[in-house]
Amino acid sequence: MRRVAVVGAGMAGLTCAQTLQSSGFEVTVFEKSRGAGGRLSTRRTDGAQYDHGAQYFTVRDAAFASFVQAQLIAGTVAVWQPLVDHASAPQRSEPWYVGAPGMSALGRAQAKGLDLRTEARVQTLSREHAAWTLNLEDKSAVQGFDVVVVAVPNEQASPLLAAHVPDWALALDNIAMQPCWTMMLSTAEALTEFDAGLPLDSAIGWWARNSSKPARPVVADQHDWVIQATPQWTQAHLDTDKLEVERALMSAFLAVLGLNTITPLQPVMLHRWLYARREPGPTPYPEPWWQPDLKLGVCGDGLSHSRVEQAYLSGLHLAQAITARASV
Repeated sequence: MRRVAVVGAGMAGLTCAQTLQSSGFEVTVFEKSRGAGGRLSTRRTDGAQYDHGAQYFTVRDAAFASFVQAQLIAGTVAVWQPLVDHASAPQRSEPWYVGAPGMSALGRAQAKGLDLRTEARVQTLSREHAAWTLNLEDKSAVQGFDVVVVAVPNEQASPLLAAHVPDWALALDNIAMQPCWTMMLSTAEALTEFDAGLPLDSAIGWWARNSSKPARPVVADQHDWVIQATPQWTQAHLDTDKLEVERALMSAFLAVLGLNTITPLQPVMLHRWLYARREPGPTPYPEPWWQPDLKLGVCGDGLSHSRVEQAYLSGLHLAQAITARASV
């Protein structure tokens, strides 16, 4: 049980892969996108930079704290101390951490040294004679895996699991992931004294001056902004024309800041996350899923809480369960 395929290169999948590889497993990671990190994502353009996925993370668990401390020493993580609009956001009770020089740095750090195959979408899994085969979108197949780890959003994991553990697929079908429209823009004006806020009664659920984060590019008279819509607003406008989405979110942002107009330095950009965070409600599964007879596992923040820390711990704990089984 030494050859492992990990489907998904977000924080959970990468952590599971790194932990298994350090224990002597031969690991291959398959990722449908062009790079690693998932929602630990940063977009760069013409001197501007935007963390348009996960905005920051906190630390509560000792194992994650050890990982973050190592990243702080390496310079891939820094503490962010924004001036938050406390009229719309609670007082911070714990440090906020960010990847440096962007949130994507955390994913790149976790991917280092792994056999990572990008733009490789896994469509189905098949198993014969105790060996797994991954069937890819380009009609190719990669065979001979002893273990498969599924570390993708619930809606993408369910069809991969349905033929093998139907109960798992059904459980994931009942845990939706919420979408999020994200708007990115830069201005010459500061617009506000605050660096972040969580508005009330708005289409916007979060906004931040991305350029206030440590280790970001410093450009004179330039402020980079990330504005994220609420899950409810996004769901209601999931297929709305991008120009209409931009107009609506711009109007909401102006209202939040009490302004009449904003002049972007360059064209406004939008990104639609279909699977941004776990929908609250169903009972969370704090531990990853592991089926030792099939040698099939599932991990990810979609099982419990959509936090960077939870994604890390989910991948770590699944790797530990696999390693423990292998040593029996």
